[in-house]
Amino acid sequence: MLSSFITKSSSSTTASFSIFMLGFVAQIVMIIEFPYNDNFADFYRIIWSLFPPNLLARALRLLADATSTAQDQEISWSRRAECALNDLECVITINDIYIWLTTTFFLWFLVSIYFDNGRGAKKVEEGGICSCIGYAPSLEDITPDDEDVLQEEIIIKEQRKEGVADPNIVVQTCGLVKNIQEQQI
Repeated sequence: MLSSFITKSSSSTTASFSIFMLGFVAQIVMIIEFPYNDNFADFYRIIWSLFPPNLLARALRLLADATSTAQDQEISWSRRAECALNDLECVITINDIYIWLTTTFFLWFLVSIYFDNGRGAKKVEEGGICSCIGYAPSLEDITPDDEDVLQEEIIIKEQRKEGVADPNIVVQTCGLVKNIQEQQI
């Protein structure tokens, strides 16, 4: 989904690390049980639960609390919708977390498809919604969308035109094209 917003592929590392750090900070905030106790409104819980690492942190906390001592009654699959006996402020169960994770999976999947197809994509050329349905496009010279890939392509073409070889590159593949042949039945 981030590829719809990031034009340079080299920026994806920074964006991914930022999301990782956001999840890390969110899990630290979960130590005070924000927002999964009675002190916080349902609105904050819903917004907080849209980010899957927050649900993971809460599920780990529930599992840890349910097995902290030998006398604790563990969470079994048949009792996953029940609150633990030692959880006095039970606002979410393991079953609720399963439902949230399943729901957010489909939500983020549909949002990513929407953003992917919303940036001038041509469904016929891409082969449908998931690029796995439809026919294979014919071969054509396509200019890359990524700025850094385009810049690298320009540099390589100039070096080939001038006959200059970069001493830092051992192997360079130029003109690589994927050729798909249709089978006739």
